Amino acid sequence: MIILRNSTAAFLRNNGKILLLKRSASKKIAPNVWAGVGGHMEAHEINNPLAACYREIEEETGITQCQISGLTLLYILIRRSVDEIRQTYFYLGETVQTDVIQTDEGELFWIPENELMNREFTQTFTAMLYHHSKRDPNNTAVYVGVADSNNGFKMNWLRCEDFE
Repeated sequence: MIILRNSTAAFLRNNGKILLLKRSASKKIAPNVWAGVGGHMEAHEINNPLAACYREIEEETGITQCQISGLTLLYILIRRSVDEIRQTYFYLGETVQTDVIQTDEGELFWIPENELMNREFTQTFTAMLYHHSKRDPNNTAVYVGVADSNNGFKMNWLRCEDFE
């Protein structure tokens, strides 16, 4: 039986830096790997990933919704992991808040944007960051990335658009 694991993640910008989480070695999923701030959706958030994203940001960083501007959905990443379909709603936003709390999820760091690709992310996040680096900054489309491991790892990208 395949189950769904829905989550959200965000990169928050501040003065040319991005807030990243170096995941704890004790984490079941992606230990010791760099990630955006985020986590699993609660049952009541399944139809509102933005609310889940704000909640996760505050829980993991102490940064509140009123300290964030322009939090925008840019990517939906989908992959299969054995008996799970993992779907992550990925957001990008700005904050003026630089002080963060520490969390048992791992350690938080402000990393210069031009150093992002020097970190070890999951394959799906690495592919998303590479795709994002090639995007026109004015492109506000939401992209869906589906992981394919048929002949080695590959992400297939499609714009998610209204057809009316």
